[in-house]
Amino acid sequence: MDLSILSGRIDITEPGKERTDYERFILTINPDESRTLRTVTRSPKGDLLRDVNQLVRKDWRPIEAIGRLFFKGEAHGTVMRRIVGDTLQSWVWTRDMEKPDYAEFDAPPRMTIGYHPIFHDAWKMNFNDASDTELHEVFTHTVSNSWNGSSLSHGQKIRGQAKFVKKETLTVPAGTFECEKFYWHTTFGKDLEVWRHGPHHMFVRLDVVKGDKEGTVYELAQLDVKDVKVPV
Repeated sequence: MDLSILSGRIDITEPGKERTDYERFILTINPDESRTLRTVTRSPKGDLLRDVNQLVRKDWRPIEAIGRLFFKGEAHGTVMRRIVGDTLQSWVWTRDMEKPDYAEFDAPPRMTIGYHPIFHDAWKMNFNDASDTELHEVFTHTVSNSWNGSSLSHGQKIRGQAKFVKKETLTVPAGTFECEKFYWHTTFGKDLEVWRHGPHHMFVRLDVVKGDKEGTVYELAQLDVKDVKVPV
């Protein structure tokens, strides 16, 4: 299999404000059909920066992830995780630690690892079938139980619900895409609409339709696709 690289930018538009550059991403479809997602996210205020790298299998089961958080001009730490069998292994370094803290958690099927990139909100629907309109659990072991992820720790498991709504053609600044639309009841007191595209579940758009920051829109603003030949 050849190597495919998708890279681009996601913008945010908050009610009454100008469109802002929010997140840069690189999605790599690897030769073994696993997928690597790299994101750098900067909050609209400019005081929060997240640097995240996540690897999942062909069937979307997480393999490993690492995330770094910078907040209000300071490095707040790093969380590294790997799933081995049915166990989530977690290492946490904060700015106050001389040594990392290690912990283990159960890692049931259909669980994602959450680090708060907006692109990954499309991947939260990875285990939802686009032919089933019933509500299904969205099950995540997150590093921070807050909407913007302004802290890092071993985290906790959170459970929301989402359902497939319909397939539709959506036009965003990066182009026009055939999408699968989901409606997500989150644990943050928000209801979200999420659009994803294609077999790699590429993020296209997210709307905050209920809750804090209602009316906020995240859109795919730029996309570049490159295929690389892998020597045999």
